[in-house]
Amino acid sequence: MTNDLVFVRHATCERMDEMLLGRTVDAPLAAVGVREAEAMASMLAPAPEALLVVSPRRRAQQTAAAIAARSQCELVTACDIDELDFGHWSGQTFAELAQDPAWRRWNEQRDSAATPAGERIRDVQTRVLRHLHRLREAFPGRPMILVTHAEVIRAALLYWLQAPVDVYRRLAISPASISRVSLNDWGPRIDAINQRASL
Repeated sequence: MTNDLVFVRHATCERMDEMLLGRTVDAPLAAVGVREAEAMASMLAPAPEALLVVSPRRRAQQTAAAIAARSQCELVTACDIDELDFGHWSGQTFAELAQDPAWRRWNEQRDSAATPAGERIRDVQTRVLRHLHRLREAFPGRPMILVTHAEVIRAALLYWLQAPVDVYRRLAISPASISRVSLNDWGPRIDAINQRASL
């Protein structure tokens, strides 16, 4: 049984270029993000039977709303695809974070470092893959769209590529991007990474 899976990174939101939003700053989509979400929804054109699984963050919910408006697909919020928990780093500017040795270590040694909340990339991989396993059992053969965050998408793709998490920079996961995976009984097939819709 095959489940066609589409990972969607939320569209551009306010202040995302200047600060680490994490789970603390629940910023809305910026004006360009609203246009990106609409373009992505047109590109996806999901079938009504698709299951739309969404992170609880506002930026993901607003992106998913644009997709859902194009069809009558079912929308479910799932904490297991929430943003990585950055603890007290959330809400800090990238200029402030650059002065923090723990932040630098996190970006250089993702395999061994943890965020101030204690979450590691391997923890993210575990929760996302566990959730996908449950979804496949509950909805065999059903197409699924997961609207989530860059680190969540990278964590899953790196696992399926059997790549170390320290090479995360090799995978670009842009705002309003789409990555496609076919989940089969014999394993995953990655069909596309970081596709963008034209505005």
